[in-house]
Amino acid sequence: MLELEPGMLIWTWVTFFVLLFVLKKIAWKPLLGAVEEREKRIADSLKRAEEAREEAEKYLAEQQEKLARAQEDVQKMLREGKELAEKMKEELLVQAREEASKLIERARADIARERQQAIIAIKGEIADLVIKATSKLIHTTLDDQKHRELIDQYIQSLEQPRN
Repeated sequence: MLELEPGMLIWTWVTFFVLLFVLKKIAWKPLLGAVEEREKRIADSLKRAEEAREEAEKYLAEQQEKLARAQEDVQKMLREGKELAEKMKEELLVQAREEASKLIERARADIARERQQAIIAIKGEIADLVIKATSKLIHTTLDDQKHRELIDQYIQSLEQPRN
């Protein structure tokens, strides 16, 4: 079995304390320095990671704000485009109506002018027919000028309103 010897026990304790003293004088400071350095690096890494996370969140918020503004701009452009299209449509309708009105007025003027020309032509034909008819009725030929004056007077009397 295992027996404990007091001499061996004392030398073990003495060796332990001597080794502890030597380690404390020689290795303890470098070990503690390395541990502290590692703690500092870890703390710095955590701090940088936190700063990077905050910066990423800030950047994300900025990008979301820019996206929202871009969407607002797109909506605004769409509204402006629709308004412009409506305005152009109204302008085209007004212009088409004006052109139609001008065409109608021109057509009315053409019709009135052609009506006047037709009336003048018909008056001439009526005058010729009346001259021929009166010549046959009275069996004499009056001069052409005299007949036209008589016919014109009669036509004017027909055109004047009767009271």
